[in-house]
Amino acid sequence: MSIDVSDGMGCCSAAVSDISRGGLCLADMGKRFGKKTDKFTVVATSGEKHFKFQVKPRWIRLGQWNKRIGVEIDAPPAQWTAYIISLEHQRQL
Repeated sequence: MSIDVSDGMGCCSAAVSDISRGGLCLADMGKRFGKKTDKFTVVATSGEKHFKFQVKPRWIRLGQWNKRIGVEIDAPPAQWTAYIISLEHQRQL
């Protein structure tokens, strides 16, 4: 899965280290990215599926060169929820 994140002034790519129906853990983000906002727009791409939603940071862990942010999805789209449920079912097999 690839993730692009915008803070309204710039954008960056992030790695995903965890996903759920209501949130994501975004990793390898620049330390300075998103300092002046409390909401981000995320575009998640997995194969031919694309999801766009707003997220709010819930926690931030700073590293030496980058940061990791746990975000909550505002009103997760039904398509996202269905996608995550399909991943949960695959994991149970």
